Amino acid sequence: MEAKRDMGHLPLRERNKQRTIRQIVEAARTLFREVGYERTTMDMVAVKAEVSRGTLFNYFPTKMVLLLPFAGDLYEQYVQPAVHKYLETQPEMLDVLRFLFLKIGEQILTHPDIEQALRQEFYSPQSTMNAVTNRTGFFDMLQALVSYGQQRGEVRTDIAVEKLAHYIGILYLSLVRPMGDGVRSPSGYTAEVETLLAFLRNALCS
Repeated sequence: MEAKRDMGHLPLRERNKQRTIRQIVEAARTLFREVGYERTTMDMVAVKAEVSRGTLFNYFPTKMVLLLPFAGDLYEQYVQPAVHKYLETQPEMLDVLRFLFLKIGEQILTHPDIEQALRQEFYSPQSTMNAVTNRTGFFDMLQALVSYGQQRGEVRTDIAVEKLAHYIGILYLSLVRPMGDGVRSPSGYTAEVETLLAFLRNALCS
């Protein structure tokens, strides 16, 4: 309802633009789920969204850009609920980070090219996708966990929550690469997560 009210205040041209973008995003989401990311072509997205190729490429120059809302779906469906349930046990903040990073590796990074969606959230904050979606929710979760750690006295308070969350996210993304196909083994990913957490234990110490 709120989105509809906001749309009502926009000029007609802008409303049409937002409507077209949403059509494209929903078409891509459906195709990625039903056909798979690798088998989905931009032509298929254009047909499904009922837009021209020119319109599609004007808003989304590559298929990879459309990964952000798809990654958000996976994050919301598989990662976020698991983290919230884990938080009910009142674990240490670094244990929650470990749980979060391992869940992302298990549920998201196994999809081709999807690690790029997480990078887009941090390196392209004003991108088209961020203007029309809630991103993946990854950065919001990091901010919530930093606040959680501060409340428990485990995380320093001399640096703003948003900055600490951004630092953690950037460090995490530096080790994120695709898994499978001989590129990255789950055990190698876990080892790198543990190395990162060892560093963060000192860096975040209150």
